[in-house]
Amino acid sequence: MTTLKVGADAGNDSLKLWVAGEEPVSVPMVYAYYPGETMDLLDEQDVDIEPDKLFDNLDVTINSPSLSVNNGDRVIIGRKVLTDHLPSIELEENSDKSSDEIPLFVTIASLAAVAMKKNPSKNKLRVKYDLGISLPVNAISKKSAKRNEDRYIGTHEVTFHHPSDRKVHVTVIIEFAKCQPEGAAGAWGVVFNENGELQKRTIEVTEGKIAEIDFQHQEMLHFDIGAGTSELVVTKGVVFNPRLSEGLNYGVRKTINNIRKVWNHKYPLRAIDTLAEFNQIYFDSEHPRHSTLRNFSKPYLKSLADQLSREIINKIDFMKDNPYVFIYGGGSLIIKDYLEQILEAKKRDYNVTFLSNPTFVNARGLLVYASSPRFNKLKKAALDEVKETVESGE
Repeated sequence: MTTLKVGADAGNDSLKLWVAGEEPVSVPMVYAYYPGETMDLLDEQDVDIEPDKLFDNLDVTINSPSLSVNNGDRVIIGRKVLTDHLPSIELEENSDKSSDEIPLFVTIASLAAVAMKKNPSKNKLRVKYDLGISLPVNAISKKSAKRNEDRYIGTHEVTFHHPSDRKVHVTVIIEFAKCQPEGAAGAWGVVFNENGELQKRTIEVTEGKIAEIDFQHQEMLHFDIGAGTSELVVTKGVVFNPRLSEGLNYGVRKTINNIRKVWNHKYPLRAIDTLAEFNQIYFDSEHPRHSTLRNFSKPYLKSLADQLSREIINKIDFMKDNPYVFIYGGGSLIIKDYLEQILEAKKRDYNVTFLSNPTFVNARGLLVYASSPRFNKLKKAALDEVKETVESGE
C-alpha cells in the first residue's frame, strides 16, 4: 500500500489540505452534531454523495484514540454546516491548536474523503498518509510540536454516512507526522516545487532591471497572515531563524468578529454567526449580501491593513538588508488591495511579492516538506527507534 504525502494546514478559519497528485481543498473549520433526518433527506433516501462533492457533505463518525470529547460522535463538518444552517461550533479566538480536537477530526475526516473520492464504489477502505503539519510561531515548542505530532500518528476509524443510508468505513493510518512553524512551512513551497526541484522567481535587481534566481540560499521574510495569528518569519532558504522570527497574536479574525458584532446589531435578521459564514458571503460575488458586506467592512479592513503594514515595514527596517518579502496566508486575501496600496504609497514595496494562491502556500510548503529527504530521514529514525524499543521489550 502506497503511503501518500500530505500537507495539512489547519487554520482557525479552515483546513487547507494538499495531497500529492491531487488538487488542494479547503474545508471550513466548523462542525455541528448530527441533527437527525430531515424531510429533505426522507425524499432522497437512495442518493449517494457524488465523489466531487464529498468535501462539501462531510457527515461522519470518527473513532480515534486521540479524541476524547468527540470520539464516536456523529458530526457534520465544514461547508455542509453552513449550507444546512446548522448550529455551528468553531475554534475559540485563542484556541491551542496543538490540543484542540477540532483541527484533528476535520483533518482525519478530510483524509477519509480523499480516499473515498478515489474509490467511490467501495464500502471499506484503508489508506496510509505521511503528514506535514504546523503550529503558530508563538505556540510552537518542542513539547507542543511533539504533542501535535503524536495525536495524528496512528490509526483512526471513519464512517461516512451517505443520505441513502449507505455507510463507507475508512481506516486512516497516519504513519508519520512532523510539525513546522507556520510561515517557515511556506518557505519549502517558495524554494522548491512539488517535485522537490529548485524553482526560480523573478526579482528586481536594480530599478528597471529584473532577473531570475532561486532562493535556496537567500534570506527571506515571510508574512503569513492568518485568521487567528500572523507570522513574521525569517528563513535562509528553508532554514528557520527563530531569533529573528516572531508571531502576532492576531490575524483577520478579531477584526472580522468586530465587523460581525456591529453588522448583527444593525441587521439582526441577517446575522452572520461564524467566521466561516462571513467568508462565504464576502468572497462569493453572487451572494445577495456580498456587496453590502464588502462596503460595510471596508473601514475596518483598511484599519487592519494599516496596522499590519507597520509590522511589515518595521521588520524590514530591523533586518536592514532589504530581504525578499513574501506575503501570503488566507487572511491576506481580504486585505491584499489595501495592503498593496499602503506599501506602494510609502514606497516600501521593493522586492515584496504577494504570492499567488495565498490560501494554500503553507499547505503546499508542508506537502513539499513531507516529500523531502529530510522528512523521510526523520521518519526512518523514528520508526527505527520504535522497532528497537519493541525488540528490547521496554
